[in-house]
Amino acid sequence: MNHTSLRTVTAAACAVLATVALAGCGSAGPAKALTQAQFKAQANALCKAGDADIKKIGATLTPTATNDQVVAALTKAADRDDQTVAAIRKLKAPAAIAGDVTALLDAVNTATQTIRTEGVKVTATGTPSPFTDADAKAKALGLDECASSSGT
Repeated sequence: MNHTSLRTVTAAACAVLATVALAGCGSAGPAKALTQAQFKAQANALCKAGDADIKKIGATLTPTATNDQVVAALTKAADRDDQTVAAIRKLKAPAAIAGDVTALLDAVNTATQTIRTEGVKVTATGTPSPFTDADAKAKALGLDECASSSGT
């Protein structure tokens, strides 16, 4: 792969890493269901923290990053995403949105699995983001920090 191609792959990998926005950590969560406002605030905070971590992962890539380095960064970002999914699952979503929250988190799991199985292929120009479905679900729930276009 030539130097220009490596830059293109690295830039695309950084863009994909920026879209792996669902990441974070949290406590075991309350036993009682949260209000929708409380749930949204806590889930958005988890996503915002994860996004910051994923940006740090993306910042480690240089224009000369090898495919192996790009794959390692993508995998690390997907792992971080899994932490957020687990933390959000621990929050007690209100019954009115619980099914939609589960669908969102399942869509994120599908996206991170795609990243793990496809590797650098997800960075190819013209390849749709594996998070398209998850992003739409996050926005519909008012979880803007959890959607890729949340400013990343």
